Amino acid sequence: MRDRPQPLSAYGAVPSLDTGPVSARASTPAKSDAQGGSRPRILSEMQKRLDAYLRDPSRHLPTLNAANGSARQQRLERRVACVQLLRAMLKYLDLASLRVGIPQRDGGFLNITLPFLAKHAGLPVRRAERAMRDLLHAGLVTAQQRAERTEDGSYRGLASLRQLPAALFGAFQLSKWLRHERSKAVMRRYRVAAQVAKAEREQLRGSRAEAQATLALNSIVRRLHTRRPEATAESPDASTVATDRTVAIARRVGILKALHPDWDRERCYEVASSEQK
Repeated sequence: MRDRPQPLSAYGAVPSLDTGPVSARASTPAKSDAQGGSRPRILSEMQKRLDAYLRDPSRHLPTLNAANGSARQQRLERRVACVQLLRAMLKYLDLASLRVGIPQRDGGFLNITLPFLAKHAGLPVRRAERAMRDLLHAGLVTAQQRAERTEDGSYRGLASLRQLPAALFGAFQLSKWLRHERSKAVMRRYRVAAQVAKAEREQLRGSRAEAQATLALNSIVRRLHTRRPEATAESPDASTVATDRTVAIARRVGILKALHPDWDRERCYEVASSEQK
């Protein structure tokens, strides 16, 4: 499936296209990468060392030199196209995964279309397609085609997922440096992921506290609205009160008689009655 540019709505941001093409002869390394951050120096060094392939293709990248299926040396024009396309991919290479594209802050990855790479390589699209076929045939690039299903049931091609092999750096004596830089890139990725996770936890904690406070306030308001004055207790029956008082007086008379044996019944009753008023 032919590679196509990504739609604008598929990403939060689309990289700028105003960068000039990468020249066949490497110039001074850029100070910043395509994402606006500090660019690893190994990528600029790799771009420069690709010049060696232009001078002696059979020594440095023999599989690419033989990609045309001929015993003859690859033509200079074809070599230049392959080198320019490789340099454009190195410009957008993610060291942690060796994928060609732009990592996103949300953990996603923006794959780059071939027309986009052709523009940065200073090549016509058709010439870039031929150079990409040579690189794929030589094993210097791996590509996985992608597509999405549209509403009418058909499929629309998306930017292929491209990856450069570590052996490409090894062909120019950069294997050890590449391992070191990839370890640093992975650690940077972990630190960024940890910072994002921490921010999300703090946001979740704040949201949870706010939700709990809101629930507590709603509960208080609900109780205030549902509270009703308690019903007034009915007055006790007068006969019941009188009976209880008579029993209490009788018990008190017995107690007073035991405490004061010299008191007669009338006096005990009088004292008990006065206490129960």
